[in-house]
Amino acid sequence: MGKLTTDRLAEDLAALVGRANVVIGPIPEAYTHDEALELDPVDPLGVVFPASADQVAALVHYAVNSKLALVARGSGTGLSGGAQPVVGGLVVSFERMNRILSIDTVDQTATVEPGVTLAQLEDALAGTPYFYPVYPGEMSATLGGNVATNAGGMRAMKYGVTRHNVLGLEFVTGTGLRTRSGGAYVKTSSGYDLTQLLIGSEGTLALVTEVLVRLSLRARTRTLVLASFRGFEDVAHAIVAISEHGLLPSILEYIEATGLQSMARHAGVSLGVSSEVAATASAYLMIELEAMNDNDLSWQLTEVMALLNAHRSTEQYVLDEGQRRGLIDAREAAFWTVKELGAAVILDTVVPRSKLAALFAGAATCARDHGTLLVGTGHVGDGNVHLSLFQPDPVPCHAAAESIVSLAIGLGGAISGEHGIGSAKRPLLIAKESPPRLNLLRAIKSVFDPNNLLNPGKLL
Repeated sequence: MGKLTTDRLAEDLAALVGRANVVIGPIPEAYTHDEALELDPVDPLGVVFPASADQVAALVHYAVNSKLALVARGSGTGLSGGAQPVVGGLVVSFERMNRILSIDTVDQTATVEPGVTLAQLEDALAGTPYFYPVYPGEMSATLGGNVATNAGGMRAMKYGVTRHNVLGLEFVTGTGLRTRSGGAYVKTSSGYDLTQLLIGSEGTLALVTEVLVRLSLRARTRTLVLASFRGFEDVAHAIVAISEHGLLPSILEYIEATGLQSMARHAGVSLGVSSEVAATASAYLMIELEAMNDNDLSWQLTEVMALLNAHRSTEQYVLDEGQRRGLIDAREAAFWTVKELGAAVILDTVVPRSKLAALFAGAATCARDHGTLLVGTGHVGDGNVHLSLFQPDPVPCHAAAESIVSLAIGLGGAISGEHGIGSAKRPLLIAKESPPRLNLLRAIKSVFDPNNLLNPGKLL
């Protein structure tokens, strides 16, 4: 088709999606990166804003013929460089594909385009008894982005992560094939489960154009307990005891004392923790309980309080509604807090719950050995911890990160629990994953995207 000049590219893309939906030349800064702290911005060749699945399929066909890489982008809130552009490629932004196509209260599902944000869906469900429970802590994140990374969040212990709440997808593969997988049913034994394969694939196999999600009933009553501890060993034992007792909190979060103070200060919320308790506490558990009636909630609260006291919690605070909402908001904003404080790397390793104490103790040693400050929070109910590393020198910082990841893998865990691999953690995956499994992943990639045009250099 001859040399692809900038003018020719702009003209071709305008024919596919409309001139107003193409940016070629100076690229707005927001489209040069996501929120991965350790990566530098990259200017793509252009940004394209499709409005339909037909336009997405046409873009893929054009990319194949022109040998142009395509990087899918939702809101750019990812933390691993999954939406980082590639040089000489196009960013496909799904901002215009932001319609809620249907809400079905009988089958308890919603069908949305990939650019719909969590906040949009929550607002649309406000007048119903249902909600979408995946809660990764950033309500401006899109459903398409959540599918790409298999996003989790604070409610994962009770409600699961994205893959437990997505029933079906419409997508376009790297060859331009447009098709569907899954449906509004809760189980299937009808061939390979392409829905689950695509969830967490970070836009490397296909561009998702429609998402069918499962909805959950809202609890009618809830409360939140903040419990202080002198050491993480006691926290770990309390977590196991809560799980073994058959309790299923909607939120079970670990926050280091310094992290809690910073988050509360950042969010402007007072939690009522006395100065005496604050002086001796090194860690806190944040436990949200919910129920369909007050009697059930009261029973859960009594049981949790007894378990906390039995496992050496130094104090427990039952927060009022303002404090509850304020603490959840503060925890949601944890990334922005540590970013503002100068964090260089954020890890989201995951291990079995029984190995949490060993992970935190070992991670502290790894950080200390490399002269790096470590601050931890985490969705400890499901073994997923977020470790922020503070070290301006990238060499010891990345050495500390690698040693912590090695520790997590040695404890039976994995590199990422919910942020994904992207380009930031790709070197770790290549170094730590077994070659046979990597070869299998590459073989799958070659079937869906034989020209390696979808998010190249990410994940694999």
